[in-house]
Amino acid sequence: MKKLIHKILLGTIGILIVASFSACEKGLDVQPDPSFGLDPAEAIQSAEDMQKLLNSCYDACANMMGGQFQVVSDLLADDVARPLNNDGNTTAIFNRSVAQFNGTTNSAYSQPYFTIYRVNVMDLYYDQVTFLAGEKERLQGEAAFLRALCHFETVKLWAQPAGFTADNSHLGIIERVRAKNEVVLRTSVASNYALIIADLQKAISLLPESNGVYANKNAAKALLAKVYFTKGDYAAALPLLGEVISAGYTLSDSLNRFNRADVQTEIIFGFVTTNSAYDINARGAGFKGAYRNDLNLPTIGISTELYNLLSADTTDKRRKFAALINPGQANEIKVSTKFNLNNFATPYLTLTDMLLMRAEISALQSNPGSAILDLGPIVKRAYGETSAKYVSLSGLSGQALIDEVRLQRRLEMHLEGDRVTQLKRIGAFHLTSSTIRNAPWNCPGMVLQFPSSAGTVQGFIFNPEGGCN
Repeated sequence: MKKLIHKILLGTIGILIVASFSACEKGLDVQPDPSFGLDPAEAIQSAEDMQKLLNSCYDACANMMGGQFQVVSDLLADDVARPLNNDGNTTAIFNRSVAQFNGTTNSAYSQPYFTIYRVNVMDLYYDQVTFLAGEKERLQGEAAFLRALCHFETVKLWAQPAGFTADNSHLGIIERVRAKNEVVLRTSVASNYALIIADLQKAISLLPESNGVYANKNAAKALLAKVYFTKGDYAAALPLLGEVISAGYTLSDSLNRFNRADVQTEIIFGFVTTNSAYDINARGAGFKGAYRNDLNLPTIGISTELYNLLSADTTDKRRKFAALINPGQANEIKVSTKFNLNNFATPYLTLTDMLLMRAEISALQSNPGSAILDLGPIVKRAYGETSAKYVSLSGLSGQALIDEVRLQRRLEMHLEGDRVTQLKRIGAFHLTSSTIRNAPWNCPGMVLQFPSSAGTVQGFIFNPEGGCN
């Protein structure tokens, strides 16, 4: 069965709804964008209007996941070097000393709630609009998928990870489940994950197998598998991974999943547009603004450790991503060329990620044969079928195999916002003494601080700060 990239169509979006989250209880306060001059009761009158609102949800989510969240995440981990632009906000993230007035993290924090609010607004109109058979269920499934995605990405950055406490009773994030301007305080990480899982289970039950350019059933299964994997519930992740991996996706021949022309076969869900001019100028702007280095100096280079890992094996085709700017000079910069692209895809869920998750679970469960079956195609693509690396896989087991899977994940997914999530998971469930750039994986500064405006709500508790350096 032919697989399509789930592309976000950015044509005319007739409804843009903004939310105001004040400390006061005002009931529902839905205000249309002034440029449209629409009253919600007039704006949402048909299934077509609901589809336009859903499109705006995808668009808002794409803006958040076009590099903004991933770069912030990378700055906390060990794959990037200190920012080159001397920007205080970005440097504070790298130094793991984010305070309440950090403009970069405060901007990022607002992004997921734009999508979440619009999704919740949709709940108000499902029973007021006439749909074709199955149309209402599809819209509800896609909305649940997007709300889960946004809560998931937010809890990973603004709360300590699952496993930080035995029962995940530590503070998580604010859950927004209805379009009402109301006081909502942070709940536990256990509650956050329960909501995310429930939304994805709902999405799986409602989404069709094939959904054109939007999220389908496999996308929801893949994200739920990733959620379970991140919270250390490998038993729950494993069957979902099996279903998605066997659904007909194939590894791309390309080593760069951000090269839009080469990756269609393995993207389960991603954010792209159908307008190439828009791709060049906007989609993936967060990645390109931080890491692209063929036009100008990048804002952020890669760490010496990552550079050496990418360059170490001369048979590894991914070494082409490691480059030096101004080599041998005082201003030498190590960079990755992964994002030196115009025709840009922004993958979110890929077959590569699914295979790496299942390979690690198998290795952890002392099932080396299964682990190597999943890891092998990725290694063969990177090194070649006759390479020493590929040939030696069959002899790996135990911790050596676990380490190899994790190494390949780091090389494959560098600068994709994945690294700090994996290091925290490993610290929480496998190696409590684990460090991230010489700091404990669970130190307070490894979690972002909430904006100062959150403190206007009585009872709101901020994250502890610092303690990492």
